[in-house]
Amino acid sequence: MITRINTTSNTAFKAGYLNVLATADNHGKIMELPKVIKSIENNAGSIFPKAGNKSTLNLFSIVGDWFINPSKQGFITNPELTNGDMQKWALLRTIDNIKAIVQKQAQNSKFNFATVYAMGNHCLDAGTDFVLNVMKTCPIKSLITNVNIDKSDKVKKAMADSDNIVKSVVYEIPDDKKSDLIHKVMVLGITIPSMGYYNPGLCKGLEFYDDSDQKDTTLTEEKLQGTINSVREQVEAFKKENPKGAVILMSHMGESLAEIIIKNVPDIDHVLNGHDHKTTQKTIGKTTISSLGKDNEIIKALNCKFDDDGNFSVPSLTQYDINRTLLDGIDEHPFQIALKARFANDTKPLIEINDGFKLAYGDEIRYQNSYLMNFLTSAIKEEIVKNIDSDVYTVGLLSSIVRCGIENGADNLTVMKIFDGISKELAGLESGYVKGEDLTGLIVENVIDNLANKSRNTLLHWSDVQVNRSLIKDIQNGNSNAQYYEAIRVRNPKTQDFEPIDMSKDYKIAIGSKYLLKNSIKYPPKIRNNFSKINVTYDEMFRKYLENNNYKLTITENTKEKRIL
Repeated sequence: MITRINTTSNTAFKAGYLNVLATADNHGKIMELPKVIKSIENNAGSIFPKAGNKSTLNLFSIVGDWFINPSKQGFITNPELTNGDMQKWALLRTIDNIKAIVQKQAQNSKFNFATVYAMGNHCLDAGTDFVLNVMKTCPIKSLITNVNIDKSDKVKKAMADSDNIVKSVVYEIPDDKKSDLIHKVMVLGITIPSMGYYNPGLCKGLEFYDDSDQKDTTLTEEKLQGTINSVREQVEAFKKENPKGAVILMSHMGESLAEIIIKNVPDIDHVLNGHDHKTTQKTIGKTTISSLGKDNEIIKALNCKFDDDGNFSVPSLTQYDINRTLLDGIDEHPFQIALKARFANDTKPLIEINDGFKLAYGDEIRYQNSYLMNFLTSAIKEEIVKNIDSDVYTVGLLSSIVRCGIENGADNLTVMKIFDGISKELAGLESGYVKGEDLTGLIVENVIDNLANKSRNTLLHWSDVQVNRSLIKDIQNGNSNAQYYEAIRVRNPKTQDFEPIDMSKDYKIAIGSKYLLKNSIKYPPKIRNNFSKINVTYDEMFRKYLENNNYKLTITENTKEKRIL
């Protein structure tokens, strides 16, 4: 499906062209890439018009989170390789495919093509060394506008080794009529600076301006002054030399933070937005913001023109829905063939579920009841109790770390994607005793956080605990006289029924190390000293559960119960 979002201004003569193909938040969804390439091939004429003109620049823009959990292993076909190895291979192949499409549109004449990249928070799941290696070895311009170079020794060294890592890049587009007229486009790239929140302790040798342990939803203009200044400095210097030059910002910070940047740096012409998974389009002043979705569901094409006087026109923006792509011949597509060979044993059916039941995944798991989350928390608890710590009463699982559902016939790639929302280094589990009062506080605090922003402040799901999110909302809004503890019920091990939580009782819980590291909320710092590492990850525990059950999953009434009300 193609959606025309905006149209160009009616400038009589066009003299310079800029075609931008943009994507963001792919999250390592390699197997979807042949459909993406097919969509580009099917619509190449409108994505890359005049591709072969000397006055046309064709850009492929990756606005963060191409990678996710790069250090993770578990492939069957190539067990020695990691997620990052496979995702880098797919990136190189994607660039080659897009370049070939542009070349075909250019009818094999000389053409101008480049790939620009901005880091996403998940690109740093394996730490600094991995992403810098990508930047140095791939044919891309990596834009690190809000990296504090003076405090980033590894980045400084990488920049000395490679001229592909820069604060910004300026491209020159020759006018198609006037030999003395050169149109210029500056591209910048900024990344959400909350690495203390997303990847605490992993980004050694790399520091962003405004780096903090706060999630993006709590960042304000006052907390982003370093980022704002870094963008302003680049843009003002460029505009001083090129008053009619165009400025495009790749921002892996989310729409609301992009608006803060625009407010303070109004000379930006267009923002390509990632991180918050929106697909919206809006205009603020002279600046348009195009949000790029997630998981290869859409791509957007930005087509811009300069007139004979060098003025940059309002861009045309078209959205392409990948899931509605015409897929004739996809099985014979070279990219598809290469993927099948690369993942031959990983794509074979692996999981059986009784009655063909489907444990569905969707964004709703971040704020409401989910059979998938019920199953995962129960399965991990069962494995911990059997083999590690029989005293564990409940397992808490943050919904944002789950990125895939499970259905009958699911393959190994599916299993590997389930816990792909958290790095291997931060996916460890810890166990410890807390009073019912503190367990209640931990749960209620998370729910209130979730109510403030259900998609970004994601919900914790628990085995053997029922949480009345609706009642907590009513109490918070003054629509109920109940107490918060009345919204929490726990399973009676003998009757299997849910009953009121005992505020004075000790409950042994297992929860992720990353959650206990949080300092921006009350309860993790309060209880973290009660916990000790059990030296396993969510992913390892679930994989062990699957192996012990011969990859045959049994759906019970506990799976189908309402644990989030």
